[in-house]
Amino acid sequence: MSRALLILVGEDNFLAHQLNHNLSLKSAVWIGDVSPHFATQSSFPFSKTKNLLGSEFPAIIYDARQGINLDALAIAAGTLQDGGQLLLLLNHWADLANQPDSDSLRWSGEKYAINTPHFIAFLQEKIAKYGFPVYQNTPLNLASPKPQKDRSPHCQPTLEQARLLQQMAEAEEAILIVTAKRGRGKSALAGLFAKQQLAQHQSVILTAPNKSAVNIFNEFAGAEITFMPPDELSENLSDAPQQFSNHWLFVDEAAMIPLDILFRLTKAFKRVVLTTTLHSYEGTGRGFLLKFMAKTDRTLRHVELFTPLRWQADDKLEAFIDDLLLCDCEDRLPQPPYDVALAAQIQISHCERIPHDEIESVYGLLTLAHYRTSPLDLRRLLDAPQQQFYLAQAQDSLLGCVWAVPEGGLTDKTLIRQIQRGERRPRGNLVAQMLCFQAGLEEACELRSLRISRIAVQPNWQQKGLGQRLIARMKQQEMKQQGSVDFLSVSFGYTPELLAFWQKCGFILVHFSESKEASSGCYSMVALCPLSKEGRLFVQRAEKQFQRNLPLSLHPLATQFARTEIDWTLDSSDWQSLTDFADFFLPLSSALPSIRRLITSAGEAPFLLLADYCKQPEKRPNKKIWLENCRREVKKWLQKNAVLL
Repeated sequence: MSRALLILVGEDNFLAHQLNHNLSLKSAVWIGDVSPHFATQSSFPFSKTKNLLGSEFPAIIYDARQGINLDALAIAAGTLQDGGQLLLLLNHWADLANQPDSDSLRWSGEKYAINTPHFIAFLQEKIAKYGFPVYQNTPLNLASPKPQKDRSPHCQPTLEQARLLQQMAEAEEAILIVTAKRGRGKSALAGLFAKQQLAQHQSVILTAPNKSAVNIFNEFAGAEITFMPPDELSENLSDAPQQFSNHWLFVDEAAMIPLDILFRLTKAFKRVVLTTTLHSYEGTGRGFLLKFMAKTDRTLRHVELFTPLRWQADDKLEAFIDDLLLCDCEDRLPQPPYDVALAAQIQISHCERIPHDEIESVYGLLTLAHYRTSPLDLRRLLDAPQQQFYLAQAQDSLLGCVWAVPEGGLTDKTLIRQIQRGERRPRGNLVAQMLCFQAGLEEACELRSLRISRIAVQPNWQQKGLGQRLIARMKQQEMKQQGSVDFLSVSFGYTPELLAFWQKCGFILVHFSESKEASSGCYSMVALCPLSKEGRLFVQRAEKQFQRNLPLSLHPLATQFARTEIDWTLDSSDWQSLTDFADFFLPLSSALPSIRRLITSAGEAPFLLLADYCKQPEKRPNKKIWLENCRREVKKWLQKNAVLL
C-alpha cells in the first residue's frame, strides 16, 4: 500500500469536525504553529520538526492554514511510514494565492506576511501532476493506516546493505562516506558497521547535529554508542588532540556540521564514517560531498544506498516532495564543458523575476554552487519582492547567475539610531544593518544599496572570468539608472581566493565578523563597491574606519590585513562607540578599539576587567554578568568624566 497525501479544504469548524470524526487520526502527529483543536498523539510547531528525524509515523496532519513551511513538509513526508497518510489542511484552494503566508516572514524581508502566488501555483501544479485528491468541504472517511513495522528484534541487513558492509570492511581508506536519499537505511548501515567494529574490540564514538536522529544507529549497532555533540567533541580535541587517535568516529548527517569542525574531527580519528542525506532540507549532500572531498587530505571511499526501506520504490509521495523541492534539479542542469567559442556567445540578461520555465535551472545552479541552498531559497526565489537577477546564458544553458536584493534607503532617523544602538532589528537590510550596528556606519541604512545574496557559476566555467563579467554587467546596469543605487555590498566566508575575486571586481573590504560562520567555517567579510558620488564618499569613510580600528581589534585576521600605524587618539566615532557600548547593546568586539584607546588615555585602573581581557582575550569568561560589568566600567568612567567629553 502506497503512502497517501490528502488535501482537506474548508473553514475551521468543518476541518475540526472532520478530524474529530476520523478515528484513524487519533494517533496522528500534528505539525503546525497553531495548536490542534482535537485530541492527537503529539504536536510539533514547524521550528521543532527536526526532532522528528529518525522516527516513523502512520498518520501526520500538517496544518498549512497559516502558511507552508517547506522544510517541515519535507520532514513530515520523510517520517511517514509505508501505507501512511499525510493530511494537508487548508482554508482555501481556488483563492489560496490571495492568502498571506506567514512563512514569508522567514524569508521575504517584509514586515508583514505577503501573498505567495508563484509558489502556490507551483504547489497546485505539482499536486495536480501527481493526482493527489483535494477534498473541498467534502466529508473525509479515512481507513486506518497499517500498523508501524517493528524492526527491533531483527536488525538484519538487506542484501544491498550486506554488499556495502562487505565493501566497507575490506576498504583501507581512512574515511568512508555513505550517502543516500532519505529512507534508504544509511543510519542502519552505519550502525551495523559500528557493530562489526565493536565485535573487533575497536573504540567507537558517535557524533551528530541532532541526538534524536541517532536512535536507529544505536538500534542496529546493538549497543548505546558513546555520543558527543560536534562542538563538545571539537573542544575536547582542542584540549587533547591525540586522545582519539586510535578510535573510530561515526558522523551522522555530516552535511549539517560546519566544515571547519568536520575537518578538525576527521583529522583526529584513526578511521571515520560519514553519513549524509542527498537532496535534503539540511543542505544538499552531493554539494557537501564535493566540497569535503576537494579539501580533505585523507583517503576516501564513497558508497551510496539506493533502495528505499520505509516505503515502496515507486512511492508517489516521495516523487512529489522531490519534485516540489526541486531536489535533484542540479542533476538535470546541462553542464557543457568550457569552450572559447561558447564563451563568446554568452548573453547576460537582467530581470526582476525569474521566468517560470527557468526557475529549475536557476535553483539547480545555486544548489550546484552552494551546498546550503535550501527550500527557503526556493520560496524566496519564487515570491520575495524587489529582487534583481543577472543570468549568463549560451545556447539555452545557464552558466552563471547573480541574485541581489535592495537595501537601505531608510529615512527614519530615530529608527536608524535605534538600529545603531542595537535596540531595533527590523526585517531585511542585512548588510546595511550590520554595518550600522557593528561598525557605527549609519549611512549604510540611509544610502541605497544592492546586496549580492548569491553568485553562482557552473564548475566547468569557474576561474574563466564569467563571475567578473556578471558583476561588471550588474554595475553597468545599475549605474545606467543614475542615482538609484549608491553602492553594491556582499558578505562572504573568507578564503584568499574569494577575497581576491571580489577585489578584482572592484570591491573594498570594510568589515569582519567576530566569529566564524557555522555553514562555511570561515569568518564572514563584508565588502562594498561604490557606484555614486555619495557611495564613494561612504565607502572611503567605511574603509578608513575599518583600517584605523583593525590593529586594535584583537581579531585573528587583524595582522594579516592591517595596513596603517596604530592611531591611539580618541575621536568622535570612538566616543559614540563607547557610549553605545556603555548604555546600549554594541558588541564588545565592535567597541574594543575605542576601549583600548580609552584605557591607554585614562589608564588601566578604572577598567580592571577590560584591561585584563585586552592582555588575555583567550581567558574571557563567556558570561553575561561579566559583559554587564565591563559595560559598567565604561559607563562609570563616562559619567565621572562627562565634563571632559
